[in-house]
Amino acid sequence: MEIYTRDLVVHLPKDGRRDESIGQPVFSDPAKKGVLICKLRKHQELRLKCIAKKGIAKEHAKWSPVAAVGFEYDPWNKLHHTDYWYEESIEEEWPKSKNADWEEPPKENEPFDYTAKPDKFYYTVETVGSLKPNEVVERGIRVLQNKLAEIVLAVDKLDGRGPGMDLGGGATGRHGGATDYGGATTNMGNYGSPRMDGNQWF
Repeated sequence: MEIYTRDLVVHLPKDGRRDESIGQPVFSDPAKKGVLICKLRKHQELRLKCIAKKGIAKEHAKWSPVAAVGFEYDPWNKLHHTDYWYEESIEEEWPKSKNADWEEPPKENEPFDYTAKPDKFYYTVETVGSLKPNEVVERGIRVLQNKLAEIVLAVDKLDGRGPGMDLGGGATGRHGGATDYGGATTNMGNYGSPRMDGNQWF
């Protein structure tokens, strides 16, 4: 007999908790079997005591909800950061990515701008199925905002300014309310319109 995570029996604590979905296996395969734990022979049995631990990928990669992250800038190579080696046709041997549709192609005989810098970055986030790609991006931005808010608060303490002072961007309200640097709420509308396809976020 093959033992999968679908065969696990979850015993809920006797504390009156109503959310029975907590602790249940998450199935990402079409057959809804889950992960293969082991294979048993005849007359064998298996007893497990499973302990769920919460962590972050900074501590160990097993807690990472992301399988791969890639990014691209300058899909038309206007900045000439890449030299394409080709034999006959550069267009056929080096096809443009889908990100090129979001930018204007270079004009013929256009002078090269030596001061130009990349200002658009296209990210691709592929998850393992535990979180949706847009949730990974939103939570990552929220963590970054909270870290920046902690830095601003520490700088205020060094300068002798109390919390909630106006630093040129409006009231900061660092006691649990929405802040200009992160705080309790995040307006994802300022970050454009993400495109999502299955477990990938573009």
